[in-house]
Amino acid sequence: AWWETLPQSVTTTQLTVNPGDSISVSIAQQSNGAWQIAIRDNTTGGSYQKVVKYASSASSADWIEEAPSVGRRTILPLDNFGTIAFTNASTVEDGKTRTIAQAGGQSVSMANRRQILAQPSALGQDGASFTVTRTNGQTPVLPPSFQNTP
Repeated sequence: AWWETLPQSVTTTQLTVNPGDSISVSIAQQSNGAWQIAIRDNTTGGSYQKVVKYASSASSADWIEEAPSVGRRTILPLDNFGTIAFTNASTVEDGKTRTIAQAGGQSVSMANRRQILAQPSALGQDGASFTVTRTNGQTPVLPPSFQNTP
């Protein structure tokens, strides 16, 4: 398992996550500038917890499947993960727990300069669940205007 606080690169943990494991993650503000990161492997019972200093704008929340980065500009290859499910996703806004839908969440596909690599589904009826599917590059080539973005 790994985590990152932008713009730093990833921090790996001693927690091993295997394909098919169910994972729960919580990121909670502890005090001004301190955040608790908690990762639990619900399948094995393993867990990782750390409090880190981070100057957050507290203006966004992400539920994301992505390739980890090494350094500022090196992104490792995206794993062929199939389809993964996000469930019970929530954030806290003005002291109240909100689902993705209630918080106005927007879906984003992961792409390289030529094709979509990972595609999220629509939100479930609960407003707090969705899946992400690895496309394996089988999607159509993206339009030239997208390919030319840095």
